[in-house]
Amino acid sequence: MIRLSRRMAIMMLALPFAFAVTGSAQAQAKADCSAAVKRVLAQTNGELLSVSVAGSGGQQVCKITVLANDSSGKRRRKMTVNARP
Repeated sequence: MIRLSRRMAIMMLALPFAFAVTGSAQAQAKADCSAAVKRVLAQTNGELLSVSVAGSGGQQVCKITVLANDSSGKRRRKMTVNARP
């Protein structure tokens, strides 16, 4: 039988809750990027590939990756735009 210290048992019980809070915070941050995504898609007339949230200087930044036509209109290129939520 494995014996756990009281501290270890408390940490094991708290760990799933810590991940749940982190996951919900990330979901909230991605939800806040929806307006920024709409702006970038309107500006680039591109197709959304991905959205991620990063911290920059203590502030939240939405990293939006789109597939858009280049200036000639003949080729499509992948571009990443950093935007504030």
